[in-house]
Amino acid sequence: MAETEDEIVWTDDMIRWDDVKPKSKDESDEEEQAMFNPFKDPDPIKTFTYRFPRPILHKDKDGGFIEVQLQGYLSDADEVWQSTGVTLWRAATFLCEFMMKNVDLFQNKSSLELGAGLGLNGILAHLMTSEGSTCLTDGDTDALIHLRENVKMNRVKERIDDITCHQLLWGSETSEKFLEKNSRGQKFDILLASDIIYVKSIIAPLWETVQTLLTKKNGIFVMAFAKRRVPVSIEFVLQSAEEAGFTHELVSEHHEGIWVYLFRWK
Repeated sequence: MAETEDEIVWTDDMIRWDDVKPKSKDESDEEEQAMFNPFKDPDPIKTFTYRFPRPILHKDKDGGFIEVQLQGYLSDADEVWQSTGVTLWRAATFLCEFMMKNVDLFQNKSSLELGAGLGLNGILAHLMTSEGSTCLTDGDTDALIHLRENVKMNRVKERIDDITCHQLLWGSETSEKFLEKNSRGQKFDILLASDIIYVKSIIAPLWETVQTLLTKKNGIFVMAFAKRRVPVSIEFVLQSAEEAGFTHELVSEHHEGIWVYLFRWK
């Protein structure tokens, strides 16, 4: 696992509220009183458990299922206001469905998850394949605490070296340093992400990161996007991808407003 000595203390609330007008103290006090919930769960820590049918290549394993257990917070916990990655969001589970139907896409490949949060998609990529490597990343130091524990709890004992966890702050310069430090300059075959877009200011650094980390030869960026009350539309994301040098393909869609796209180099 990665050392934490060189990490930058950062949580996503530092950019999430950029466009929000600051409130006065009186307004903040009134809002806190209005939000007070006497029935709120006093223990917001939760264990999220997921079970997936094992791919055919794993049928020799016991039980016929892949089980993933993650420690994190309930979505209404106060901690989520500071770090959205400490809970699970619906696009992550929808992306898992796509992954289980397309195991061959990940087999014997090097995969990296961006904005991994609790790590559901990256951990599943590790567990559902018999060969290949998986790197889970997040920039948020609060999320990384839970992410590292979840990786330790779920990794295959015989393949400990095949899954790693590191901090990654998006942007071309930080991504280049990340490559040199953590993968000997080797780019990745597959990039994964779900529910990572919440403000426009992260779009340019996101595509700079994808440009830096994704291999030119048959590289694929798999992203699940959920329609939410954020000032960023999927149309804007796709246009930005085009300008960054990527084509896009819609490969899965949920009626509740979740889409899975594959991005490839032009």
